Amino acid sequence: MLGFTAVCVVTGLPIALLVASVVVPQFGWRAMFVLGGVGALIVWYLRKSLPESPRWLEAVGRTAEAEALMQAIEKEAAQGRPLPAPAAATPVPVSPDLATLFTAPLLSRMIVGAVCLITINTLLYGFVTWLPVFFIKQGLSIATSFGYSLLMALGAPIGSAIGALTADRWGRKPTIIGASLISIILGAIYPMISDPLLLPATGFALTVPIYVLVALLFGIYIPELFPTEVRLRASGIVNTLGRGATIVTPFLVVMLFEARGVAGVMALMIGLLIVQIITVWALGIEPRHRSLEELKGEEAPSAVPQEAS
Repeated sequence: MLGFTAVCVVTGLPIALLVASVVVPQFGWRAMFVLGGVGALIVWYLRKSLPESPRWLEAVGRTAEAEALMQAIEKEAAQGRPLPAPAAATPVPVSPDLATLFTAPLLSRMIVGAVCLITINTLLYGFVTWLPVFFIKQGLSIATSFGYSLLMALGAPIGSAIGALTADRWGRKPTIIGASLISIILGAIYPMISDPLLLPATGFALTVPIYVLVALLFGIYIPELFPTEVRLRASGIVNTLGRGATIVTPFLVVMLFEARGVAGVMALMIGLLIVQIITVWALGIEPRHRSLEELKGEEAPSAVPQEAS
C-alpha cells in the first residue's frame, strides 16, 4: 500500500510537466509555485483528519485515545462480523536513547538509510528535475524541452508501480540492487545518444528504474529498517541527510554540466548508485514477509542463535 501511495505521488511529475508546458510560456515559472502553494493548503486542511498511531499513543501513556482509536479500527475491520480473538499482548516498548541509533545493530541500518536517500535524492534533484534545463542548454526550444521531459516523466508512475508490485515478490534488496544496476547501464548509454527519437526513449527507460527506487526507498524499505519506537527519529535523521545532499546537488550539477556536459552529471549519478549497491548488499536487511516484531528481534544479542534455530 505504501508503494501504491508512491505511485499516486509521482504521478504528479508528468502532470506538473504537462501543466508547466501550458502555464510557464504564458505566465512564467513563478506561477507553478502558486499552484504548489494551493496544493500545500489542501494538504494542511486534510491532515486534520489523519489518525495518530495507536502504538505511539499507548507508548506515551495516552491509553484512552489509543483505545478509542483501536475500537474505531476494529469496527471498520469487522464490518458487522465478529473479530477473531486477539493475540497475546506484548509489552509496550520504551523509546531508547538517541545514542542507540549509532550503535550496533541500528548503526548499519542508519548507514543504509543515509546512503540510499542521498543517492535517490541526488538522482531526482540532480538529473530528473534538471532535464528541461539540459535540453534547453543543448539547443532545444522550451516547448520541445517540456515535451521531451513529459515523455520521460511518464516513466515515473510506471516505475513506481513496478516497485510496488514486485517488492513483495522479489524482495526489497534484490529489487533495489537490480533497479540500481539497470540505472547504471542506461545512465552510461544516455549521454552518447543525440538522435531526437532515441533520446527521449532512452530517457524514459532510465526514468523507470529510478522511480522503482523511489517507491522502494521512500515508500517501503527505509521505514522498515527501524523498529516502531525509533522509526520517526531514525527516518528523520536519514531523511535530513538525504535532503541535505540536495543543497549541494545544484552546484555540483552546474559545475559538472559545464565541464563535461550530461556525461559529467551521469558520472556522479552512476558513482552514487555503485555505492548504494555495495551498501545495500553488505549492510541491508531483507524485511520481505517479516513482521515488525521479527525484525526487532534481530537487535537482541541472541538474535543470531534464534534465527539459526
